Amino acid sequence: MLKNIIYIFCVLLFVSCTKSTNTSSIKVVGEMRDVMWKGDLKGKIATDSLNNKETYGLGPIEFLKGEIVVFEGQTYVSKVIDSVSHQVTKIPSVRAPFFVYSTNSDLKVVELTLDNYSLKEIEEQIDSVYKNYDQPLLIRIDGVFNKMKLHSVNLPEGKQVSSPDEAHQGLTQYELNGISGSLIGFFSRHHKAVFTHHDSFFHAHFISDDRQVLGHIDELDFNSSNVTIKVSK
Repeated sequence: MLKNIIYIFCVLLFVSCTKSTNTSSIKVVGEMRDVMWKGDLKGKIATDSLNNKETYGLGPIEFLKGEIVVFEGQTYVSKVIDSVSHQVTKIPSVRAPFFVYSTNSDLKVVELTLDNYSLKEIEEQIDSVYKNYDQPLLIRIDGVFNKMKLHSVNLPEGKQVSSPDEAHQGLTQYELNGISGSLIGFFSRHHKAVFTHHDSFFHAHFISDDRQVLGHIDELDFNSSNVTIKVSK
């Protein structure tokens, strides 16, 4: 009997230790697929609950009315004005139907091995460097980006959503060159259609240094000598 008790205790201790060493600081609320396929557009989290200087996060505004970046604990949103411009605003709080964030980031510099990177190549670099780590990662890249294509969602009032095509009604894309700012992204091999798209491990938003540009990154090109990349578990 005593041996059985000791055995059970050891198993529980092992499981507890295993969980503690694999705990990520990154949290997820809601799921992208529920927004895209089920039309679940209402906000599930308000960003004023994430207000500290180590917080980073991203997602769409509820009812797909724009994009969100929480950057160093501050909430910024972008909303479409027209086909060539959008408005970026710092606000106390906004609600999102799905959101990925970290409130306890411990960002550490990672060396880049290539001269130039696309969005896919930075995803592959993270996948390679952290091949033995199986949980989500926060990525921050600061510097000057050669080219960038980003978008803001802008679902028309009253529209219903039951597919990605319907969710992207009103979406407006912008192209930028030689822009200085920060990429905030989240990497995971296990969250496709939760906070990354079905064909990617990486979801990234951008905010410019002058806080005039913000959006979901679709395409990217930068030289490694012009940026600093940091990663947090």
